[in-house]
Amino acid sequence: MRIAFFVRPVARDGRIAPQVSATTEATIALLRERGVRVDVVVPEAELWDLGALKPEHDLYVLKSKTPLSLSLAGALEVAGARTVNRVAASGLAKDKVLHSALLARAGVPVPRAWTCAGGPALRSLLTGIGRARLLAKPPGGSMARGIRRLGDPSDLEGEVGRMLFEGMASRSGSPRPVLLQEEVPSDGLDLKLYVVGDWVAAIRRPFPARTEAEKRGQPAEVPTAIREAALACGRALGLELYGVDVLTRGDRFWIVDVNAFPSYRGVAQGPRRVADYLLAAGG
Repeated sequence: MRIAFFVRPVARDGRIAPQVSATTEATIALLRERGVRVDVVVPEAELWDLGALKPEHDLYVLKSKTPLSLSLAGALEVAGARTVNRVAASGLAKDKVLHSALLARAGVPVPRAWTCAGGPALRSLLTGIGRARLLAKPPGGSMARGIRRLGDPSDLEGEVGRMLFEGMASRSGSPRPVLLQEEVPSDGLDLKLYVVGDWVAAIRRPFPARTEAEKRGQPAEVPTAIREAALACGRALGLELYGVDVLTRGDRFWIVDVNAFPSYRGVAQGPRRVADYLLAAGG
């Protein structure tokens, strides 16, 4: 069996190198121990003949979700390649506006959310929202980058508003949307779920996690209702390997983010579970 891992690029010594996490390295090592030929591919580091593009591996693993990775994987899917996650699912997970709407429609417990691409609509929302506070998020953001807290129209003045509005305009000046998610109460720790097929594991960790120990978190139990909600996220978005971020307050919980092929950091069984799943998917 041959498996290709599409991984993110990183600049190193004047060249494009692979960015591979420790858990991905462990997964690849387990696959190789089982006789699988694994190729680590940085799409941005290679020249691709688009007219001759065809599957050369039994499975393509989309650890990277860069535009080029998704474009090439999409072309390979059309040519008959098996990918994990599928290109459409990976794209849905990256689009916070679209996947927020899909999760709400599927009945998943999510915070109230809105989207707009201009100042008047945003000011109108903040005027009418009452005492609720909002988190303004870039639709394609990740790792909590670019998140701003908003409570009333006055928050749009000054540095916070300037940075928010800069993010809502492209280089050409055309408007870009922002996701506005109601800030929900929390017990103080994030519950991060890691899903492989129908297997779900979890850790609890502080936010933001600064040290390596904080990023690895502590193993946590997954209540039945939260597990069912996590699996519903996978069905709604078509994901197979994914992460779900949950905030809890007493018996209540909210799904606040879903991401395709997460790090599985802090989950001891993560690499083995992922390796087992990929073996079955590529067989």
